[in-house]
Amino acid sequence: MFCVKCGAECEDFEDSGILRQKCPHCGYIHYKNPYPCVAVLVINDRGQVLLGKRGEKSIYPGKWCLPCGYIEYDETYFEAAIRETKEETGIISPPDGIINVVSNMFDNGVHSLVVVMISYYHGSEPLKPGDDIIDASWFDVDDLPPLAFSADVFSISKYEKMLAEGGITALTVEGNSVYGH
Repeated sequence: MFCVKCGAECEDFEDSGILRQKCPHCGYIHYKNPYPCVAVLVINDRGQVLLGKRGEKSIYPGKWCLPCGYIEYDETYFEAAIRETKEETGIISPPDGIINVVSNMFDNGVHSLVVVMISYYHGSEPLKPGDDIIDASWFDVDDLPPLAFSADVFSISKYEKMLAEGGITALTVEGNSVYGH
């Protein structure tokens, strides 16, 4: 690896038991951190969950998942949730709250930290799969297709459990972006 600041070749060093890369010229340390992501548990008026079928070039092709993706630089997690849902399913359904935060570790070496939000969709727009999603559909919670991510299984199960216990507990999405010094 080459330093992103000065271009010098980095060297391995151990930092509290973790192998990292450090630039011997400028001292820059490369920290390998999880990727920030969002997923949205979209629920329609019939209590169904919105899922997208992953395309051939995606990780876990042919399996289904919640609308999800990476948070872009200069984008809040709230904006990312709206964008990913629209890109993958064609609908606009702003999040109503946060129901979970999970870590994913995938077979391809990607590690992500996912803010899972819930959104109640009251519209009637037709679903239009896009981006890396080849199909989008509404599913009854007790009749789901094979899911790509264990985090989605966990989040949907958590939603079912909250319903059975009398209601949804979600954090607000206020303060989705805070600026200042």
